[in-house]
Amino acid sequence: MGRLDSRRACRAGAVWSAAARDGHAGQTYTPTGPEALTSIDVVATISGAIGADIEFVELSVEQARDQMVEAGLLDDVIDYVIAYGVNPPESAATVLATVEEVTGRPLRTFAQWAAEHADAFRT
Repeated sequence: MGRLDSRRACRAGAVWSAAARDGHAGQTYTPTGPEALTSIDVVATISGAIGADIEFVELSVEQARDQMVEAGLLDDVIDYVIAYGVNPPESAATVLATVEEVTGRPLRTFAQWAAEHADAFRT
């Protein structure tokens, strides 16, 4: 999945808002991060950022459903999340340069983000 740094997404939103006044109204833009990462990639990246081994344990569909029910998620949300996990759309692995083109700045990698937020994962 092409994860996008939330700060970059906010900046892109501001730029797109301004761009709408400069001839981009009605255009459709698809924001993505700079790399497509699996959940295993994300866990490995966080593990590297904090300097500790993290085990990735994939849940069965029923285990995932049970945890989401316990967390209070709505059935429609649970169904969507599970369907997305079991059969993600092709776009989940798509990486586009749209945000970089719109903002004029290079996108930050997940590894950069994880390094900046490593302390949050150590607690």
